[in-house]
Amino acid sequence: MKNYILTPEDFLSRKERQQLMKTCREHSDLDLIKGRQTWPVRYMLVDLALYSGLRVAEMAALKIGDISFQEPDPYLIVRHGKGNKKRTVYIDQKLSKHLKEFINYKAKTLKQSFDIESPLFSGRGGKHSPPITFMKSFKQSIEESGLPDRYSIHKARHTYATYLLYDTGNLRYVMQQLGHSDISMTALYANILPEENGHLANKIMRDD
Repeated sequence: MKNYILTPEDFLSRKERQQLMKTCREHSDLDLIKGRQTWPVRYMLVDLALYSGLRVAEMAALKIGDISFQEPDPYLIVRHGKGNKKRTVYIDQKLSKHLKEFINYKAKTLKQSFDIESPLFSGRGGKHSPPITFMKSFKQSIEESGLPDRYSIHKARHTYATYLLYDTGNLRYVMQQLGHSDISMTALYANILPEENGHLANKIMRDD
């Protein structure tokens, strides 16, 4: 992201994020009733993308044993991040609960392996689903939600970073969560929230 300038088009607004999650959740509930697996898996993918900030290759590489449901601070282990670096990514309680439910669904409904070496997202032959599958699935979720087609799975990472930095105000923490090697990369996510900047703009004292 060197020399890259982030704009509001690079991440979902809070309303768009809620809309995407609502669409995925509703479709997942329907598929569970109908005995279909497309949207339960897609819902898990979208939730993970929006609320962990992992790169698509990092999500694709996750094993069940990389997830710790330790209370009160659940986390994921990224074993081979960018630059082959290992890091711990802390997650919120809702994502932790969803992951636990998804693993149970994999085991009981999909009859997939759930040992610690098994992929979180299984493709053909029980191997890890490739990143391209994640990209396409996320795009289909965006389309079904009626959101702009400029949103890719990588922009879910931008979304996570933008709101995490705004909500915590902790640049070092966000840097650690994202696995950035340079804090200047993380700083790109500061001060670009349109709803906040628009609110501040309206505080300008006019004399006309």
